[in-house]
Amino acid sequence: MIFDDSLRKFLTDKVEFFQQNPDRLIISVEKGSLKWTGQSLSHRQHYQLLVEVDEFPDSLDANLVIVAILDWYQENQDPVPPTGPSPIEFESYILSNYTTTVVFTIKVEEIVQVSTDDSGNYVFNTCPRPTLHPPKPPHNPHK
Repeated sequence: MIFDDSLRKFLTDKVEFFQQNPDRLIISVEKGSLKWTGQSLSHRQHYQLLVEVDEFPDSLDANLVIVAILDWYQENQDPVPPTGPSPIEFESYILSNYTTTVVFTIKVEEIVQVSTDDSGNYVFNTCPRPTLHPPKPPHNPHK
């Protein structure tokens, strides 16, 4: 699983509060499952990331965290169908007049491609999603 570390790094880079308070950002994995055809060892992993912001201060704009999560999701997962269920949910627990704990649940999928090297050792290539439409090369007007 690659997304727990990826999301932690992304949120820490984007939200100054997490740079100053890294212990307040708790990320864990829950409810994992595999989709496997049995044709090869390659498979898809589906799981939920739990992102807990412990003692979320009243002074921190929640939209900053939400937008950072959406930005990370957009970079790492397929687009969400307009009529489909949301892959991101949240709950909030009031701790005091000034702090809450907010827990985001993010459903993700990653693809694990498995092969073997010349010695028979497993080689893993983990990618967040298949590239359905490869990026087009930039247009060069001078050609």
